[in-house]
Amino acid sequence: MKIKHLLATAGLMAVAALTVTAVAFGGGNKSVVCHGGKSVVNVTYRLRNDYDSGVGGNAWANDTVKRQLRVFKLKGGSYCAIAHDTGSFVTFAGTSPAGTSTVQAGIKGVLHGGYTTTVFSGTLAAKPQYKKHGNLGTFDLECTDANTCPGAYPSYSSYFSSTSGDDLATWGWMYHTAKNGNWKNTYTGNAGDIKG
Repeated sequence: MKIKHLLATAGLMAVAALTVTAVAFGGGNKSVVCHGGKSVVNVTYRLRNDYDSGVGGNAWANDTVKRQLRVFKLKGGSYCAIAHDTGSFVTFAGTSPAGTSTVQAGIKGVLHGGYTTTVFSGTLAAKPQYKKHGNLGTFDLECTDANTCPGAYPSYSSYFSSTSGDDLATWGWMYHTAKNGNWKNTYTGNAGDIKG
């Protein structure tokens, strides 16, 4: 996953009081709490041709992701957002994600993770580009390398005409293969590698 795409493109549980801890994204004790949040966006969609970047900036895998995106309005009028991802990946030949070795093309695996935002201020768009509930379909990111993905897709900012103070509070993804190792890429640090 490329963190820059989460902000550049401007299921967890029922939300009467929703708490997402960083442990779900790879460790740490930092948490983001959406106390008494009212769900204003709850959508799912699929992303394809999302190239994953390794520590060296190289594209090491092509991801296909199912994402649940939820936005909550908090007491006092601020907002927070949560994305939960599950999916699969196929490796490209080249440098491994951790940069410790190489990886051959065609290794398949599964991934899971996501992100939570900081609590932020914003103005919900009167007529957002995407519907606020249900399945939005499939979006092709059209990546040509790890840093060039021109395809449009929804993000939490798609539902606002303006925001301020929004950033990522926690983020992370875990990648698992049957025989070629595991890779953890999170805001608290990286661990493992996928190689062979």
